[in-house]
Order: sequence, then structure tokens, then C-alpha cells
Amino acid sequence: MVPPPGIVARGVGFCRLVHPFPSTLDAVAAGAIALIAGVDAWVAARLALGMLGLQFAIGAANDLADAPRDRLSRPHKPLPAGLVEPRQATAVFLIAAVTGLWSAATVGLAPLAAGILGLADGLAYDLRLKGTAFSWVPFAAGVALLPVYAWLGATGRLPGAFWGIVPMALLAGAVLAVANALADIDRDRQAGVASVATILGRPRALAATAAGLVFLQLTVVLSSAAAGMAGAALPAELAGVAVSLVGLRLSASPNEQVGRLGWEVQALGIAAMGAGWLAVLVSAGLL
Repeated sequence: MVPPPGIVARGVGFCRLVHPFPSTLDAVAAGAIALIAGVDAWVAARLALGMLGLQFAIGAANDLADAPRDRLSRPHKPLPAGLVEPRQATAVFLIAAVTGLWSAATVGLAPLAAGILGLADGLAYDLRLKGTAFSWVPFAAGVALLPVYAWLGATGRLPGAFWGIVPMALLAGAVLAVANALADIDRDRQAGVASVATILGRPRALAATAAGLVFLQLTVVLSSAAAGMAGAALPAELAGVAVSLVGLRLSASPNEQVGRLGWEVQALGIAAMGAGWLAVLVSAGLL
């Protein structure tokens, strides 16, 4: 008879259930964007908490949806490993979703609406599009919705120039979606799962990631130079460029763990680069 998991093991399981790295990064990015937009720390914190709750909910739903397949291909994950029970994961999803939407609603109806749209987008990925050729679409859309959510929460409106930012965020999301799929390419092939990486193949998926990332970097740096670098924006952007390139190099590894680290490092770099870019645009009076 296998003994039940201990308290520490269960705690680790619950932490992994909510996908802590991307969830926390999205929450920090939302709070940082709100601060760049000019709100006080309390409003930024509520927007960050809202994003954290929504991302925790999407992460829990992801593991619930994947549980049958994970029993065969990823038995170490919290649900198939028995660290978290399905009813507990469902409770985490509900509590996180309600907390996220409530926190967004305390700021205003606009961020609440964006939060609802983001949650729906995440659930579309979890329940319908993950493991398909179109899995990258909700992934990219979710990244594009993040600055919209934070800026609406901070200012209640989207300036005209913001519609130039949304396509770049969409591209960033597509780059990260392919990099994420690339890390799982061998496991997905073995499980018969169709993803953008398995369809393209490793060389073309890596080339698509590199092309999208370089285009993103050039657009951000050149447009910032035209607008006039200011304060800490230049170091943030250049650091983001360097970090994301390191992540790209890691993504080229055939090792799954190294590849997963690669997309996470790319995500950190893109977040820093994006924050610096927004700061430049604000200082130039374009936002």
C-alpha cells in the first residue's frame, strides 16, 4: 500500500498546480505596467492580485483538463501523482477565479471585463485548443490582453498609440507559445499530441521563434531610439534583449528541462524589454 503524501509534498503539489512561474510573472508584469501608467501602488497591487488569481485559475484548469493524458505521459504532475485530488483542484480553480475577478472589479469595470476575457481565453486553451495546431492562438492572445488589462485598470482608457503595442504583445505571445511547445516536442510526439512545434518540426519551430524574437527586439529598440531613451528605460530594454537571447539559446537544446528553462528565460527578457519600452513611450508623451 502506497502511503499518502505528506504535508510538504501536498504543498509542493498545490504550488505546481497553479503554474507559479508564468502566473507570478504575469502578475508582476501587470503591476509594473500599471505603475508605469501612473497609478499608485495600491491600485497596481490590486491589478497584480487580480492577474495572479486569474492565472492560478487557468493553471489549475489546465491540469484538470490534462489529468487523463498526464497519467500516461506525465505521472509526476500533481493530479496523477496523487498530491492533489480533483475536487481540491476544482476548489483551487473556483477560489482563484473569484479572487482574481473580485480584485479586478475593485479597480473598475474595464479591468473586470478584460479579466473575464482573459479567463475565457485561458479556458479556451485549456479545454479546447491545447494539443492542436491552433494552441498558440489563445496563448498569444493572453499575452496581448495583459497590457490591455493593466492599462485599462490604471487609466480607464486605451490611447490611440496603444493599438501599436497590442500587435507587438501578440507577437511576443506567439514567440513564447512556440518556445513553450518546443520544450515539449519530444513528449508530445510520443503522446501523439499535435502542437505548433510538432507540426513545424524542431528546426523550423526554433527558426520561427528566433525570427519573431529578433523582429520584436529590433522594433522595440529602434522605436525607443526614435522616441528618445529616458532614465532606466534603456538599461531595462537592453537587459531584456540580452536575457531573451540567452533564453533563445537555451531553447535550442534538445533537453526538455533546458528547453523549458529557455522559454521561461525568454519570458523574463521579453517582460523586461516590454516594460522598458512602455516607459520610453510614456516619457515621450506617446501614451
